[in-house]
Amino acid sequence: MVLIPMLSEATWESAVVYQVYWRSFLDGNGDGVGDLKGLRSKVAYLSSLGVDAIWLNPTYPSPQGDHGYDVSDYFDVDPIFGTLDELRAAIHDFHEEGIKVLLDIVPNHVSSQHPWFKAAIEGDEDGPEESRFIIRSGSGPKGASPPNDWKSIFGGPAWSRFPQKTADTQRWYLHMFDECQPDLNWENQEVHERFERILEHWYEIGVDGFRIDVAHGLYKAPGFPNMETFDGNWSACWDQPKVHEVYRSWRRISDRYEPRRFLIGEIHTSSRDRLLDYIGKDQLDAAFDFSFLHQPWSAEGFMERIAENLQLAEMSGSTPVWTLSNHDETRHWTRYCTKGKGEPTGELDCGTRYRSLISLMASLPGRIFLYNGEELGLPQAEVPDDSRQDPAFFRQPPDSDYKGRDGCRVPLPWESERDNAGFSTTAPWLPMPVGWHRYSVDLQDEDPESMLNYYRGQIEMRKAEDWMGNGEISDLSSNGGVLSFVKSSGGLKVMVNLNFNDRPVPMDTGEVLFRSSKSSLVERDLGPGEIAFLILHEGV
Repeated sequence: MVLIPMLSEATWESAVVYQVYWRSFLDGNGDGVGDLKGLRSKVAYLSSLGVDAIWLNPTYPSPQGDHGYDVSDYFDVDPIFGTLDELRAAIHDFHEEGIKVLLDIVPNHVSSQHPWFKAAIEGDEDGPEESRFIIRSGSGPKGASPPNDWKSIFGGPAWSRFPQKTADTQRWYLHMFDECQPDLNWENQEVHERFERILEHWYEIGVDGFRIDVAHGLYKAPGFPNMETFDGNWSACWDQPKVHEVYRSWRRISDRYEPRRFLIGEIHTSSRDRLLDYIGKDQLDAAFDFSFLHQPWSAEGFMERIAENLQLAEMSGSTPVWTLSNHDETRHWTRYCTKGKGEPTGELDCGTRYRSLISLMASLPGRIFLYNGEELGLPQAEVPDDSRQDPAFFRQPPDSDYKGRDGCRVPLPWESERDNAGFSTTAPWLPMPVGWHRYSVDLQDEDPESMLNYYRGQIEMRKAEDWMGNGEISDLSSNGGVLSFVKSSGGLKVMVNLNFNDRPVPMDTGEVLFRSSKSSLVERDLGPGEIAFLILHEGV
């Protein structure tokens, strides 16, 4: 068992975690794809940002059909990123800076190139090799149609023809995502045992925990009924009761290590009550709140999402998770600074609105997850269709407007005067937009008014001011387009006001401690999109 520098339980409860999307962070070996060499060269950058932990998207060997989420070996590192020894060294580098490392684990499916799936193809029909996957005879004459009507999350049917030696009746394998990602059969005990060993393998190397991909997946409804049986409710293929036993087992393993390892789930459920079932002392430490991420610009809406997330945390005995972007979502600069089909919001100062959102998260109790590049204020990039690589894009019908997820995955710009904005010495795996260099780290590093330095300042302030990350919240309200709440800690009371209107509004009584615009602290109007922290003195 590897002992690693302690990050206290209290720190985990208010941690700032930075998601590293491997392929787009920094290319260190000149092949156009981000890698461990690039990551290790930026440990100081991430330390200067003030983050407590990083989350690495899948590092494992993979054919990269879904950019790492089609795993062919869970015990090693894909050569495109580096070696296992390099990852060990990177973990050590981050631990030396007091930064924890979370890996992504993908338990719902494997790659079609995984040795297990290859063995299933080569093995006997209904043999032990096949039993690791969900393989069923088709419907209709000679099984020519899929077993049921389930649809892939990426579009199209969730079933593909399973290669077989005889053609009497066609059989099909389930893939809730791309056909290169066959779903595992979690009714098979061997699958449980393998993933328990995967957790132990990485914990013993020194990994501090996992973000669990599609944590609500794994089990499917008995009998594989058509979706119409459930009136369109996705419970037929998601969020089955048996999944909780998996996480109870994983929690027992995680609790054996010192310090205890951290588990957070990517979980989509039909209700918050069902989400609550995943979190607690015997299962996961936390789950992402995607309703907060998907909330449109609205004081009332954000108030409701905050209230719901706080209630979820209280009922689960955990602390909330706040995030606004990730590798699957349109970057939130674009979501909150455009309307309709990319039309500009008019006179709105997008920078003020954007800065206010990180300040809002920084002032809320709980954990913050940042997505690489958001600290630079990166918008969603326009990627030409002939350069797109997301498998979800290629599974769409011809008339679809959905362009996939490539736009939020375009590589980060580091140096404004270098080719490819310093990301790589060769053409990046996704093209960088014209003008991308203006967001470069080197330019923002030198500019005290830059988005990068604003993020640094907010994270530093959150760590210095106990009321921000840990204080109790009260008086949460929405009135006249202004979101408001009070944070209390150690006798200090601070009111947080965020103006969602497109016009200034008078601020509440209180001494202005901080505001997200360049306005003077004595100015009493709160500008459009602006947030302010006001100290409430005795009797207020």
